[in-house]
Amino acid sequence: EAPNDLKNWLVKRSGAAGGSHVRQACDSSIGRQHYYQRFISGRNLSALFLADRKRANMIGFSRQWVSPTSQTPFRYGGAVRLGRYDRKKAALIETWLNALVEITGLVGLCSADFIDDRDLHLIEINPRPGATLDIFDCEETPLLLEHMRATIGSDIQIPSYAGSSASGIAYADKALGSFPDVNWPVFTADHQISGTALQAGDPICTVFATAPSASAGMKA
Repeated sequence: EAPNDLKNWLVKRSGAAGGSHVRQACDSSIGRQHYYQRFISGRNLSALFLADRKRANMIGFSRQWVSPTSQTPFRYGGAVRLGRYDRKKAALIETWLNALVEITGLVGLCSADFIDDRDLHLIEINPRPGATLDIFDCEETPLLLEHMRATIGSDIQIPSYAGSSASGIAYADKALGSFPDVNWPVFTADHQISGTALQAGDPICTVFATAPSASAGMKA
């Protein structure tokens, strides 16, 4: 149901991803395919964890950023894996998520999104592998393999990390009639297909970077 006062509320489309569907709430006549979410100012924080129906095995924390346009102010821009995070807040989050998994029986890769201000505000739980999977994945402990191990009740392993990694989406800044044939660098993925007609704002590829720290990873 619509809140009495739409100020500081967002409208999101169910099942959508990428942030382009998110907008400020301006009326109360949205359809069933949309829902309201309170807007809370502060820094975003995402906790990735591997649930085994009993506890949340913490993998790590990340922050995301937006790549806004005038029509899509919350469009997803990318994410960076944090090398360090406040120990007290991390322990509190782990306690919360352990209780959540015990109550709900969650299993597999999941993420919890927060606004990190003076207090921690839980925004939502994503019971699935999400957009930050690539910056946490590693060859020694493939996360999708651990995800499958968890779902069948096998023993799981949690990766260990050094430094930071980041991923960002490159968007087209103007329309293009036919995307050229590109010799893609190894640090890119999700490549646009040659010959495709693009509109301004369409994704071109994902770009990855590794660095000693999260701030350096974002700049890279």
